[in-house]
Amino acid sequence: MLKWVTIQKLAGESGYTVAALRAKISRGDFIEGYHWRKSRDGRVQFNIEAYNEWVSGERLELKSVATA
Repeated sequence: MLKWVTIQKLAGESGYTVAALRAKISRGDFIEGYHWRKSRDGRVQFNIEAYNEWVSGERLELKSVATA
């Protein structure tokens, strides 16, 4: 199973449209580097585990790189 999938793949699996997922990115619902990132070729990729946490409403705990 892949950890990261394209926004198109997530749209097909989740029921959200690509436009709706992009709107959630723009609003800040998804955090860059945690929920999503741009791959080397510029395509938006989603972390499936982080997306599932968001869907289930699990509390997000980000660790600061500076304190690591």
